[in-house]
Amino acid sequence: MTQVCYYKGCGVVYGEKEPLSDKDTTHGLCPKHLKISLKEIKAEMEKYSMVNRENQSQNTVLLLEK
Repeated sequence: MTQVCYYKGCGVVYGEKEPLSDKDTTHGLCPKHLKISLKEIKAEMEKYSMVNRENQSQNTVLLLEK
């Protein structure tokens, strides 16, 4: 199977995978876009983590004020 990058219309053919006799196309991320995607995911996780920490701090303040 031919591997084609699906990231925002990239379309780069970046490899083949089993079964090699199958000439269909499968989609994934080429090495360049895999790296970009992982950075984007990490940035989103950090944003979520920061918001979560802020919420926890606010909840702690509210508990201490009671």
